[in-house]
Amino acid sequence: MTVVSKKSILSSARGERPWRYPLWFLRQAGRYLPEYRALRAEHSFLELCSNPRLAAEVTLQPLKRFDLDGAIIFSDILVIPHMLGQELSFGPGEGPQLSPAIRDRSALRRLNPPKMTGLLASTAAAIRLVRPQLADHQTMIGFAGAPATVACYMIEGQGSSSFSAVKELLYTDPGCFSELLDLIMEATFSYLCLQVEAGAEIVMLFDSWAGQFSTRDYKALVAPATQTLLKRLKEAQIPVIFYPGQGCHTYATAGEFGAEVLAIDWRFSLSSAAQFLQKSSLLPTLQGNLDPLLLSFGDESQVRAAVRALMDEARTLSLPGHIFNVGHGLTPTTRIEALNWAIAEIRTSSV
Repeated sequence: MTVVSKKSILSSARGERPWRYPLWFLRQAGRYLPEYRALRAEHSFLELCSNPRLAAEVTLQPLKRFDLDGAIIFSDILVIPHMLGQELSFGPGEGPQLSPAIRDRSALRRLNPPKMTGLLASTAAAIRLVRPQLADHQTMIGFAGAPATVACYMIEGQGSSSFSAVKELLYTDPGCFSELLDLIMEATFSYLCLQVEAGAEIVMLFDSWAGQFSTRDYKALVAPATQTLLKRLKEAQIPVIFYPGQGCHTYATAGEFGAEVLAIDWRFSLSSAAQFLQKSSLLPTLQGNLDPLLLSFGDESQVRAAVRALMDEARTLSLPGHIFNVGHGLTPTTRIEALNWAIAEIRTSSV
């Protein structure tokens, strides 16, 4: 294969040989950065998301420090339920809160029709500010939550360890559950198209809670909305990085969805993911999957060794491509020096 683009993330997503090893980090703009903490001392999280200038500034912060190949727009997956009419807040130490929770058909009927205004339009405006400031080799990445994961938050009203309210609606009124997924799917498709129109070159779809469903329920009740969304994105020629959560069964199913890239959680090896995916008709490019907490607590030799081992593992699998990343987002305890060790090790490696 020949090098066809300076954008290594896009080259790898297309199965082409990139000019260097593609690298970016989930949640690379966040609380581990002192410049981000300084902004948060003056503005709420929602203010950062809703102000295009501030969202663009946060998006660019890690690129000013690190040699990265991608910029993911600063936003949140819960802008969709906010647009649909749920009140969104972030309490200190409590995480996101959505109210009223969607527990039945009457609550579902009270949701607003999808409109690309408010926080969604702010995200697009932020992308328009960021894209011209990227280097030629850097890719603009948009994102959204997958229907099931967003539905989990909308039904529970917050994060959950058991998802009992989700399971109650799923089993007592599966039709209502499916309607909610379809509503989210339609809104998410429009939202991702809006991001691409603004300048996003690839989008990431997070299904973080997909592994909370059994194999049977996932295939029958959860996967169809996600599969439809990915099919429509492919028809619109929008490349996708899809994160199918932590459940092993989700990888085998996700292999049938046709996403250009699958993001692999650190709890699941690249080799194991490739085994599941080879059962499908398409083995995609893989992304991941360093344990993010290694960058919080590992010493330099541990970080560099783990980075080398991950790249060596990817090479043995004869993948269409591999994009280096953590398995899930960087944490507030991530050390800047550890990121520099990881990046330095990657930059000394050939593709």
